[in-house]
Amino acid sequence: MTASPNDEPRPPLLLLPGTACDQRVFASLIDRLGDYPVLIGDMGGARTMAALAGNILAAAPPYFLLAGFSLGGICALEMVAQQPERIGKLALIDTTARPDPAENAAVRRKAVADAREKGMDGFILDNWPRLVAPTNVHDGSLRDTIVAMARDCGPDRLAEHAEVAISRADSRRRLAEIRQPTLVLAGAHEEVCPLDAQQELAAGIPGAELHLIAEAGHFAPLENPDAVALVMKRWLEAGSGPFS
Repeated sequence: MTASPNDEPRPPLLLLPGTACDQRVFASLIDRLGDYPVLIGDMGGARTMAALAGNILAAAPPYFLLAGFSLGGICALEMVAQQPERIGKLALIDTTARPDPAENAAVRRKAVADAREKGMDGFILDNWPRLVAPTNVHDGSLRDTIVAMARDCGPDRLAEHAEVAISRADSRRRLAEIRQPTLVLAGAHEEVCPLDAQQELAAGIPGAELHLIAEAGHFAPLENPDAVALVMKRWLEAGSGPFS
């Protein structure tokens, strides 16, 4: 692990991907973070959010910084609730503190059934206009990357992610208890976790800062990696106060 200028080791940054995603959702960000120590959490092997968070905590270093994208951000909130003393800073990327609406359970399980029958491409392509900013809808390379992650995830992992999402807690009631310096970051064209949910996160967490990323929707880390990395670097390098 690389030492900081005061010779103290920097705590690793643990990154949590979202539904049907893997480390590729963070690849452009990691490239721009230079030599900062990064770990990728395993978002599989559980069918409830509480169990998934517990598994990731069990595998994580004693002390770390935490950033989660989408479902990974929801998991990050659960991890902070379970063991806040181990987490130095928190970044919530294109995510929400809200519980899954009851009617979503059937929608999620049908999406899994469709993926088993027809393949994973439709899980992304059927929702494509909602996943990215209008300026990125025709970006074939971006689309191919996100579809490739979904294919490699496969329907079994998607089924786990569906059940984890369905089981999640309403984290809004515990936002006020979060003491970590917190970044709330989302694409300015976010539709999956809408902008009022981003504002709710930032308003609910003491001292949290909200940054909206231009020319980006739900997949902000891939759509506008330069802007995301700029804000993330400030968050990593800042002390306990504002990082703007």
